[in-house]
Amino acid sequence: MAKTLLDGVNAILKRVKLIAGDAEVLSTLTDGSRQTAIDNAVQIINEGVDALYTASKKANPKEQAESTITLVAGTRSYNLAADLVQLRWPLIDKTNTQYLTEYPGGYNAILIADPEQNDTGLPIAGAISPIDGKLYLDRAPTSAEAGRIYTYQYDKDLELDSATDEFPFSNIVFRAMVPAWVQLWKREQRDQFDQGLFNLSIGRAAELLTQQQQRSSYNPRC
Repeated sequence: MAKTLLDGVNAILKRVKLIAGDAEVLSTLTDGSRQTAIDNAVQIINEGVDALYTASKKANPKEQAESTITLVAGTRSYNLAADLVQLRWPLIDKTNTQYLTEYPGGYNAILIADPEQNDTGLPIAGAISPIDGKLYLDRAPTSAEAGRIYTYQYDKDLELDSATDEFPFSNIVFRAMVPAWVQLWKREQRDQFDQGLFNLSIGRAAELLTQQQQRSSYNPRC
């Protein structure tokens, strides 16, 4: 069974002796007396995962996702996925084999090309608005284009924040990461940090992740 964020928090708190054995294992990420320690554990787990994939030079297997927009008559702005970090152009209308490409010059170029903002018809390009983060199209669809569905790929925010969120690697890599997470936790909570142990743990986890020899320095502040 894949390890979850909750498993990671429990593993850290056991190592730093804030949990004494299985009887005190957390069942949620909410605990009044230990909330600060839990929140910090969640934060450093994400930091450690980022450090692991940077060290291994591998892409996180869960970093890309898929979503859609549906054209609405008279609407040029569309919400994108809430966890979107970067949009991968083009968007594709699979039914009609139509594409929405990135508008050359971006959002401001669309405004310059259509100063009255009254172009209508089948959109062929768009840009992400720096004002509201929405996808802004070069034309407002009419009733003839309404209902068309465009699929897009995007890089997503990889933050683990729910107790049931699963790690994107095997349990053996999880076990190798625990000592590294503990060092990050001690750095934040107790102003203690063993750089050598952190490097060793991240290096071992990265080697297990890639099954290759990795470099020897993995300073999390670099």
